[in-house]
Amino acid sequence: MFSKKEALDIAKPIIKQNRLTLKVKFLPYKKFIQVAKKSPLIKKVLREGNDFYELNVPSLFSHKTNTIYFNEKIIKKLLHNEPLSIQKRFIMAITYHEIFHYLNKLNMKDNSLNSALLSEEKAERDFKKKFPGLSALGKRISKKYINF
Repeated sequence: MFSKKEALDIAKPIIKQNRLTLKVKFLPYKKFIQVAKKSPLIKKVLREGNDFYELNVPSLFSHKTNTIYFNEKIIKKLLHNEPLSIQKRFIMAITYHEIFHYLNKLNMKDNSLNSALLSEEKAERDFKKKFPGLSALGKRISKKYINF
């Protein structure tokens, strides 16, 4: 897999091209989990007995900080057997997916589970409509290790 710097060199121009005021960075795994647990959707899935590592969450968007966070441990897990061209497209895919969460931010009424589910559905629908190839690639790679 390529470096964190190379991944950020893919994501940052996408954000800039779309004239967005977002930050993007990697978080250490434990810190990423702490931030992820603030999501009502992640809380629910973990309460159901699922292990965070098995969820394969490669990235998330923080509404509070307007930041896209990448999870190096999961990205490496998902991409370790993929060719470099697919790895780069996957970084593009997760970046765009999180951008759609940012764009939907104004439509979120609160931080409830229902709002989180609606945001996820809308982000996925909008992403698939605008970038069907990247959407399919992101979905294929993110789901390949899920066993539940």
